[in-house]
Amino acid sequence: MRVNIRWKLMGAFLLVILLMGGVLYFYLSHTLENYLVMETEKGLHTILGVSLLVGTLASLLLSFILSHVTSRSLRYLAASAARIGKGEFGKRITVRSKDEIGELAEVMNDMAIRIEGQLASISAEKNRLDAILRGMGEGVMLTDASGVITLVNPAFLELFSLEKEEAEGRPLIHITRHPALHAVFRAVVETKNERLEEMTLPLNGEKTVLTHWVPLLEGGETNGVVAVFHDISDLKRLEKVRKDFVANVSHELRTPVTVIKGYAETLQSDLIRTDPECALRFIDIIHNHAERLANLISDLLILSELESGAMSLKMGAESIEAAAQSACSLLEMKAADKGITMELSGTRKAPPVLADSKRIEQVLINLIDNAIKYTPENGTITISAHEEGDMLAIEVKDTGIGIPPNDLPRLFERFYRVDSARSREEGGTGLGLSIVKHMVQLHGGTVAVESTPGKGSTFSFTLRKA
Repeated sequence: MRVNIRWKLMGAFLLVILLMGGVLYFYLSHTLENYLVMETEKGLHTILGVSLLVGTLASLLLSFILSHVTSRSLRYLAASAARIGKGEFGKRITVRSKDEIGELAEVMNDMAIRIEGQLASISAEKNRLDAILRGMGEGVMLTDASGVITLVNPAFLELFSLEKEEAEGRPLIHITRHPALHAVFRAVVETKNERLEEMTLPLNGEKTVLTHWVPLLEGGETNGVVAVFHDISDLKRLEKVRKDFVANVSHELRTPVTVIKGYAETLQSDLIRTDPECALRFIDIIHNHAERLANLISDLLILSELESGAMSLKMGAESIEAAAQSACSLLEMKAADKGITMELSGTRKAPPVLADSKRIEQVLINLIDNAIKYTPENGTITISAHEEGDMLAIEVKDTGIGIPPNDLPRLFERFYRVDSARSREEGGTGLGLSIVKHMVQLHGGTVAVESTPGKGSTFSFTLRKA
């Protein structure tokens, strides 16, 4: 049964009255003879005054004891509430009575449990949100209605090359002054509608970014904006490469097919009987273009196999000297027709490399063949090798026409030609250097080129030593 403070106070007052009555009775009974002999009013006042004083003192003592007990419980509650206010939600208040103070203690304990649970839930939710934002590859930005950034994730900071302190708490216009970005932000705030925009931003060079803007609405008013930035520069570049590849393949295939078709139709018009010598020349032309077509298809298949990772390598300790000599012997007649000298330098002493001998020989054939094509008559081609740490660097140096600096970055792209007309005249497919790059990378090496127009070029690649 719960006894509240009201009944305790009533009981205390009743006890005080009884105590005062008892004291008065005791005092009067012991001073009865004095009452009988006292005849003056002053004597009666004295007795009553003494009785009142004794009763008052007794009630004060009892009140002090009661207030001390009550205030001690309240002080304990106040101290416990202060600890909860400081964040010590794991503390619990000991319930010592079943009155209002005990009931208050139970309520405070329940409140602490609820707050602790809610804070744990909020903390877990925040941790999940932080993990999601950190794991997102897209940049995320949150602003208020005035454009001040309140939250960003690491991908956004990396995209804009910023530190967290440089972004959060600052207006959007302070971190980037690109007009299209601010125009979209203002439009979202004013129209209160989502927007999907693709824009090119000057971020460490030009980057194409797909942005998704969502307004944060509350009561019909825009309180902020969430923007997601997806860097699609690689996709755009791949799309361009794909379009260029299709266009180049179409062009490369169309030329020999058109020639073959044209000369074949001419041969069908009884040319073999009327002019056998001309017919034989036409047949040679058809054969050359058919061979060019076969080479193009073969290179496309090799490149596709390399890029898909389906090509298997038979790795072993191979001599770069043997591979270079084999490549030179296969191209010896072609070089001799132009009076070009091929030399080997430092390959005999070079340590063996970990490689597939056929693939490395193919790399050297492509590089030497290119050097022969673009080296004038009586020029020189030098194949050399030297060690670079745990790698062996192989160089193919020519005394040819050289390559303009603007063309060097794109030299290993598919179908890229410095001199398209001459390359087609020489029968090239435009895929040789791209095959070289992928084949060397498949071996774990790198390719590079240095060139001075009019003085020649040096193509180099590295292979891991066995």
